[in-house]
Amino acid sequence: MTNVYFLGTGGAFSAGHRSNLALLIESGEFRMLVETGPVIMHQLTRTGIQVMDIEHVFISHAHGDHALGFPMFALNRLGIDASAPAFHVYASAGAIASLKALWEIAYTGFDIQRLNIHWHPLPDQESRQTRLTARIILQTAPVPHPPNTPTLGARWDFEDGPSIAFITDTYPNDTTVTLAQGCDLLIHEASFSATLQPGYDANVHFHSTAQQAGEIARQAGAKRLALVHLGPMIGRHPDVLIEEARAGTDLEVFVLDDGGLLQIKKSG
Repeated sequence: MTNVYFLGTGGAFSAGHRSNLALLIESGEFRMLVETGPVIMHQLTRTGIQVMDIEHVFISHAHGDHALGFPMFALNRLGIDASAPAFHVYASAGAIASLKALWEIAYTGFDIQRLNIHWHPLPDQESRQTRLTARIILQTAPVPHPPNTPTLGARWDFEDGPSIAFITDTYPNDTTVTLAQGCDLLIHEASFSATLQPGYDANVHFHSTAQQAGEIARQAGAKRLALVHLGPMIGRHPDVLIEEARAGTDLEVFVLDDGGLLQIKKSG
């Protein structure tokens, strides 16, 4: 059984009802934090998850709603007057440079080496498979986002367990379909709604609708779809988003509140 905690389900402009997007993937002793937005410590504390129990972090790109909380997460792992146990950060080289710069801005003069971080730069122009543990493989691939903002989609494959794909801050593209092929759970952004916002233009906003997320899930043969990175207005209408993504099919679609949990088994 693999647990996916939806720590935050909102987008950059979400406030109050939904906090910025963040996930925690847990399988046995393995825990990987996905995104470290501005309120990541509040999100973790509310769900009772201890920062010292998280040894792996994935960050899709360096935009503030996905990365600004990194210095606070790292500081809390270090603790007061303690040496930091090692943890691993997976992101593009550009995103890693931004994370280091955020640390220097937030804690000038505090040597980042004390954090004991193992940095794992991932290519932002091609796909890559990285073995996280003996039984878990992370696959990443670049997805289109605004110019000069390298953004990575991700997929976790658990030996004798489920496969989970994560896509955010992009519009429909072939890379996403390939990355999510046959996965047990696709977690895909839905910043907009074709039903509630019929004037949406992907070429302007570089994000997806719930309708487009549903189409991607069906093209990829994903077993389940969870919608995240919800805009501030549409996030208050989960039933509309679910029906929009399902489009009359039997696709299983979830719109969880912050703090929600999905327990995923391998299908079949």
